[in-house]
Amino acid sequence: MQFKRRINSQVLMRWCVLGLFAVTLLWRGGKSLESTWILLGIAALVTILSYRKGKKRGQGVPVLLWWSVILLILWTVASYMQSTTQNYGLDEVLRTGALGLLFFWVIRLDARGQDLFTNRIVRLVGAATLVTCGIGLLVYIFQPVDRFVGTFFDHRFHTDYWPNAWAEYLLLAWPLVYYWSFRTWVFRKMNTITVVEVLCRAFSVGVVIGCLLLSYSRGGLIVFVGQLFLWFLLYYLGARDEFPRKKIATLVLIIGVIATSIFFWANSLRYDLYEVQSVTQKVTLTSAEGASSVTERVQFWAQAASLAKEKPLFGWGPYSFRFVQPRMQNEVLATSDHAHNVFLKFAAERGIVAMLLFAFITGSVLLKGIKSELETKRKNKPHSSFGVVLIVALTGLLVHNLIDYNMQFVGISILFWILLALLVSRIQLRGEKVIRPRIAKIVEITLVVLLLLTAFLEGGYLVISSLGRHAEARGNTEIALKWYERAKGEWFSRDLHLSRSKLYLENEQYTKSLESVGDYLEHNVEDARAWKQIGDIELARRNYEAAVEAYEKAFDFGRFNDISITRGILQAMLIQNQYEEINKRHPEFENLLQRFGNAIVLNTHFIALSPNVESFIELAERFAQLYPDNAPLYIVLAARADHNSKLERERIEARPPGFLW
Repeated sequence: MQFKRRINSQVLMRWCVLGLFAVTLLWRGGKSLESTWILLGIAALVTILSYRKGKKRGQGVPVLLWWSVILLILWTVASYMQSTTQNYGLDEVLRTGALGLLFFWVIRLDARGQDLFTNRIVRLVGAATLVTCGIGLLVYIFQPVDRFVGTFFDHRFHTDYWPNAWAEYLLLAWPLVYYWSFRTWVFRKMNTITVVEVLCRAFSVGVVIGCLLLSYSRGGLIVFVGQLFLWFLLYYLGARDEFPRKKIATLVLIIGVIATSIFFWANSLRYDLYEVQSVTQKVTLTSAEGASSVTERVQFWAQAASLAKEKPLFGWGPYSFRFVQPRMQNEVLATSDHAHNVFLKFAAERGIVAMLLFAFITGSVLLKGIKSELETKRKNKPHSSFGVVLIVALTGLLVHNLIDYNMQFVGISILFWILLALLVSRIQLRGEKVIRPRIAKIVEITLVVLLLLTAFLEGGYLVISSLGRHAEARGNTEIALKWYERAKGEWFSRDLHLSRSKLYLENEQYTKSLESVGDYLEHNVEDARAWKQIGDIELARRNYEAAVEAYEKAFDFGRFNDISITRGILQAMLIQNQYEEINKRHPEFENLLQRFGNAIVLNTHFIALSPNVESFIELAERFAQLYPDNAPLYIVLAARADHNSKLERERIEARPPGFLW
């Protein structure tokens, strides 16, 4: 009976982890708070069950690797505790802790458990990836989304489609899909039966590669080519004279034809309903986004490096880049939630030590994995080993994360850490010291308890604040404020206090509005929106000096993202008759006005669809009144912005509606 219970608990743990991956992949790619909380719950469950009395253990975790992961978790916690943007980032703390615990659990599976889990994760990735491709094809063909996104979208918001995240997932998954399709097939003399069999097996791989092409991710395609070269190199060095050149070339050709056919077939179906992106324009950087995606990435990298220099120990805090980067911004809307580089993100947000820990964890495992694969002699092996598959998949994801960052998607990050753990399990551990079970148990169980307690307390607040947001969306201000007041104590408040302040301001309750934004500043002093809100409150209270002071703070943090900040400064100055100060700053304001005007004409980052347009027109008209000699310039700027924004909005409204929602 005890043996049966043990087996049942092992089965339960495996299926919980596998189910978690499937659910997060299929549900928006795991980009939701629910996914993070469920991830932590499953990680806590498997950790606690694996340490129950009488549990038979598999291999241990190398001591240096274990301490590196634990230190990364603790460093993330310390970074969050000293963060100046604490209203965000708690989800990254919980996610980091949960993924580290799952990483340990996979490594500790015994030999039989490893084999079972490996077989099932490979099958699940293969099947789930094809399901997501099927869903993605429906969305791509029948919705006005011009890039393939798989299941990486939120249908509630027209901007929440993530093609680059989808491409990153496929870079991690396609080697496993290939392994899943061909692991039981043996290369033999080509005949009619063999060709049919190859076509059937290659079809699933070709579909996945075709869906990668449909994402129109330039970075993803470059990394994919690099993965092919790495795979060829590792396979060739492992097989040498037994490397089946002609058969591999034939296989690559067949898969390439299928992938290309899927690409053109999907686009031909979409072409009858919606516009299709031009491959030529995408490659030559002449598409709507132009070269901005390249130039802005370079800016983000430099800015992240500068931020890391300012706070090298613990960084600015998890998820702080979106708030602290705008002060360094020099182009309209050239901002981002992250640094578009996983190592620079760690350095800027969690400190240099955290970056080095992550680099050591991933780098040491991959290097040892490559060394192990090259040292292992393989005779009469028709395929490259599963170790090579893991190396190619993990390397592809890490390289893509040098130009983008999408590991906040649980569907991506959980698969990454599982595959990394499976690679650790394959590495020869002769002579390598493992962590003592007693120490590991004490530390990990303590960590589980603390993370669960935090998640439980914050989870209650999240439910309450969510009720407030739904009430606000319905226009029920009184009910929304009631729920918001009950959720005031949450750490992970995000924009809760700004919402409270906005509602109080609309009801002309200025004191409460100011108190609410003060609550926000206790957690985050880096957000231009908060300072602008204070400016709006003080302007409504006719406290014009305080309004100018607050607007100036907002201007320092976010002048390139919200032109209404500049409008607020000018309005408060005009009321106080500060014409001399206005004249002094006129060149600065005019330069900013022209930059926003050009951005609206080019619709940079869809600015023509934002409220920036109305604020811009109002500001331009003000300047036309203040400076009659230059009035034609301002009138032209306002007219161009108005004309182009109307055209863009009419184009969006005239776009055929989606057939799915």
